[in-house]
Amino acid sequence: MYNHQLDTFLKVAELGSFGKAAEALYISVPAAIQQVNLLEERCGLKVFFRSNHGVRLTPAGRSLLEDAKTIIRLSNEAINKAKRLAESAETTVRIATALLFKCRLLPTIWTEISTQFPELKIEILPMGDRQRQEDSFSALGQQYDLWEGIYADKSWAGHCQFLELARTPICCAVSKAHRLAGAKKLSLRDLNGEYLVMPIESLSHEMDALREEIHRNHPTLQIVDSTYYGVDTFTLCEVNPYVLLTQAVYADIHTNLVTIPLDVPYTMPYGLIYANEPTLATEKFIQTAATIAKKGLLQL
Repeated sequence: MYNHQLDTFLKVAELGSFGKAAEALYISVPAAIQQVNLLEERCGLKVFFRSNHGVRLTPAGRSLLEDAKTIIRLSNEAINKAKRLAESAETTVRIATALLFKCRLLPTIWTEISTQFPELKIEILPMGDRQRQEDSFSALGQQYDLWEGIYADKSWAGHCQFLELARTPICCAVSKAHRLAGAKKLSLRDLNGEYLVMPIESLSHEMDALREEIHRNHPTLQIVDSTYYGVDTFTLCEVNPYVLLTQAVYADIHTNLVTIPLDVPYTMPYGLIYANEPTLATEKFIQTAATIAKKGLLQL
């Protein structure tokens, strides 16, 4: 990481002699002198006053001495960190969690994985609920390896890979005081005249198809676009007579709202979102999860 001429420079500065430094480094005196000469030539400055009685640092050399120690320390720390990450990439899967990305299927998956690959470990890491999409994907493969949740197949394509594990039905959530709160199932006709909070356009094919159907057949149903789904969104629908388009898996998140199935032919893909270039440990995790899903062992 750093030029090892610095090692020779530091040893000569410490011992005040090329001869003593060469002996300590197990190299010849000419080799020690050459290393310092090359350093001075590369830096364009003199680091030592030289005499028959030994060497002493120039002002520039004293400055370089302190910085060289920092350079070497940081270089060694960087290498050690990289080694730890390389080792971790083979044995550890870092799973991000947030309000909308809970680990609902993870316990079942992990039971199987820990049997097949006992050397694997998992780390559960928090992901900010209001973290920007671009920040989430830039951190994917760096800060964490995957998360579990609903996949936005239009806007996320190319930013990550996705393993579908299930389909989750579309529902509506309303406050307990809303006129529709007692319904067992809703149709789009039931929502006529309401304000429907739903994700913005171009996030997913399913949501866009539903949006088109609403525009075409239910013009009195007013769509309120939401760029973000989270605590603020749920609170908005608690204190206003809005209908929130949601999924059944989110019913445990907005507990102050009533979640009601919506009778439409659309479902959302649910599964594991992971890095385009997964680590070895992540690949094992994904492969095993895919096998479990094919066996029909995963239920939301």
